[in-house]
Amino acid sequence: MKYGIIIHGGAWDIPDELVDNHLNGINNALELGYSLLEDNSNAIDIAEKVIVLLENDPTFDAGKGSFLNALGNVEMDAIIATDNYKIGSVAALNNYPNPIKIARAIYDFDGSVMLVGEGAKIFAEQFGFQQCKIEDLLVGRELKRYLKLKNDNSFVPKDAFKQKTRGTVGTVVLDKRGRIAVAVSTGGTPKKPPGRVGDTPLFGAGAYVEKNKLGVAATGYGEDLIKVLISRRVLDFYDRGYNPLESTEQAISFLSKSVKGLGGVITLGKEGLGLAFNTPRMAFGVQTDEIKSFIGINQKDREAVPYTHLT
Repeated sequence: MKYGIIIHGGAWDIPDELVDNHLNGINNALELGYSLLEDNSNAIDIAEKVIVLLENDPTFDAGKGSFLNALGNVEMDAIIATDNYKIGSVAALNNYPNPIKIARAIYDFDGSVMLVGEGAKIFAEQFGFQQCKIEDLLVGRELKRYLKLKNDNSFVPKDAFKQKTRGTVGTVVLDKRGRIAVAVSTGGTPKKPPGRVGDTPLFGAGAYVEKNKLGVAATGYGEDLIKVLISRRVLDFYDRGYNPLESTEQAISFLSKSVKGLGGVITLGKEGLGLAFNTPRMAFGVQTDEIKSFIGINQKDREAVPYTHLT
């Protein structure tokens, strides 16, 4: 494989009536990303622009459409990284339409790797980012969900991954120069405690990338993904001799067996691609110089991807 892009739209139990919205959102992002690849854009620029598009799509749990926490606020996490161990990430960020842009600014600033909460806000203001009103991010269904769950003491955030809901967005890009970039963005989980940080902004958990190997983006119940460092674990299996597809499958199997975790991973590199998930559905799309645009959401779709490196 010379170049390509893979995208996920979250590993959840996506209801039938929202399948088309998820597939359309992934398709739009894939078309944008691959067109930029063909135009010889850099991997990191492509990854950022793809995630911005998905953050602006209320179908997904990132940017516009993010879940509300236990206090009725929106707190978002995002990360962007390249294969030279350069990283920018934000966590518990309030009321910015595109947290991935702030993560990119941290990446470019080349100082801190991660900023959270008030510190992330101060940084964003210094670099000219404008806060928006919570209403600009709030989708009506999330207000209804918040009001329903507000006094439901039996609900725990992990339950959301078994319900009809939405997910984190992520992408891995291999450009024509052979560079790999990964980017992930999320609004977290419904009714999460204020200040809660999931896997997304953590290098090794929500995302990971190594030069001349693979980039990985994860999605799912963050607490469990952190416990097993799910993205780095994909590389562990790859380093043991598994191909990219097998590496994702082994990592998800380990997640299931070790902590009964729920989630999915996507991976991409010169030696191929892979994706795996143990939730009912995960929206995804892939296109490379060897594989025409392929979009799916079910396990049977995952199995039908033409993994050219396996032939």
